[in-house]
Amino acid sequence: MENCEICGKESGKLFLAQIEGANMWVCGSCLTGKKVIKSVDFSKKENRPQYIGKKEEEEIVEHFGEQIRKARERLGLPMKVLAERISEKESTLIRIEKEKGQPTDALRKKLEKELGIKLAVKFEGNDMSSGPRKGAPITLGDAAFSKEQMEKGEEGE
Repeated sequence: MENCEICGKESGKLFLAQIEGANMWVCGSCLTGKKVIKSVDFSKKENRPQYIGKKEEEEIVEHFGEQIRKARERLGLPMKVLAERISEKESTLIRIEKEKGQPTDALRKKLEKELGIKLAVKFEGNDMSSGPRKGAPITLGDAAFSKEQMEKGEEGE
């Protein structure tokens, strides 16, 4: 049994559906009016996609571009030299440093090693008491519910 990525309900059969441009595994209840790409019976182990339920372990820190720039300047490395040392395009590094995009995991690791900085932190998750079930992946429904509760809490104060 697998969980719907919207409501979190366990289901033996999920549907890969296109929802507002994103492909998501959803249950029959959340499927209504959505474009179905395919359906999978998860009671058969060979049909299970490898990425379902996979959790992010690290996330990029805030102001990563500023950290990269400061570390690069501290070491006295011009952008062109840094790009050559880690075998990347200078334009890519400029874009990353200006935070117009996040570095890939491979690029992040090269920058961390070359500049002696840490650009990712372990993902801690949320500690909301009314959050998702323990051990279950967070769904879009959980996130929306949490946002609604936060807004109600702010209004009441």
